[in-house]
Amino acid sequence: MHDSGEAVPAVRQPRGESGRGLPLVDAVADRWGVRDRGPGKVVWCSFTKSGRG
Repeated sequence: MHDSGEAVPAVRQPRGESGRGLPLVDAVADRWGVRDRGPGKVVWCSFTKSGRG
């Protein structure tokens, strides 16, 4: 995901009214991170393919 904001994203509290995207990514992704992509940033994630389904 790319956005033009400069603030580094942070995992927020589960009961917050916004900011639920990163907790979801953190729960299902094997890895995720943030890259500076001036202007703005890119949040990336990767998944390992399982042998199931």
